[in-house]
Amino acid sequence: MLKQRVITGLVLILLVFAGIRFLPTELFALFSMMFIVGLGAWEWAGLTGCHLPEKRMMGTMMILLASIPLVFLPLPTAAVLWVSVPLWAAILVALAIYPRNAGFYKKHALVMRIMGIFVLLPAWFALFRLHGMDDLASPGYLYVCYLIILVALADTAAYFTGRKFGKHKLAPALSPGKTKEGMSGAIVATAIWSVIGAFWLHLPEGATAPFMILSMFVVLMSVAGDLFESLLKREAGVKDSGHILPGHGGILDRVDSMLAAAPLFTLGLLWLH
Repeated sequence: MLKQRVITGLVLILLVFAGIRFLPTELFALFSMMFIVGLGAWEWAGLTGCHLPEKRMMGTMMILLASIPLVFLPLPTAAVLWVSVPLWAAILVALAIYPRNAGFYKKHALVMRIMGIFVLLPAWFALFRLHGMDDLASPGYLYVCYLIILVALADTAAYFTGRKFGKHKLAPALSPGKTKEGMSGAIVATAIWSVIGAFWLHLPEGATAPFMILSMFVVLMSVAGDLFESLLKREAGVKDSGHILPGHGGILDRVDSMLAAAPLFTLGLLWLH
């Protein structure tokens, strides 16, 4: 299992970073849309109680067809991404009061499926628009790479710090393995990486401190994305969102943190810029 997980992970890393670096923005948008929006919607439907393949396929195709025009329409990036702010604020409340609100998710399965649209689309749209931004200090694809490394590094630091020093559970009802000490390790790793990133991305003088604060906030929200997917899986009674990635589960298991992180990081960059 570990060997399979490592091999799958290495292949994913190579494909993802090769696509980010070498694909033009429109192709990057279409390919990432297939994975984040398409496969993500398929798995989200399963987590929210829709198990009939015909219905899942119909819903997935409808979301994909609605997403394609977003690649070519000159929509204002910030206006689309602001949809994420009240949504993730509501999700934070839902996480804070869980499991008192546990019955809500099965009783309102249709609401949860519709919510998936407003979680998946802005995350994909943020990455796509960030990739194509040509008025930043560095090419947009470098910011996409920075964000992916940021989230992965914070998650890794939280894991190892939590294993070594973890005593106080962060969200025992949702993810017993996460600890407050692990989060502290993630914040330290974020601070270091954000300083390195500021130089790597050639940010202007004086932008390092705001960029560091933005990165820390994004990492905190990425944990919310992870926990919310854990909530959905717990309510669905499953361990993984899917089985498409050997040793890693489903697409949502790999992008759950990015669902919250990408829109807020892109919005933050627009504000800083």
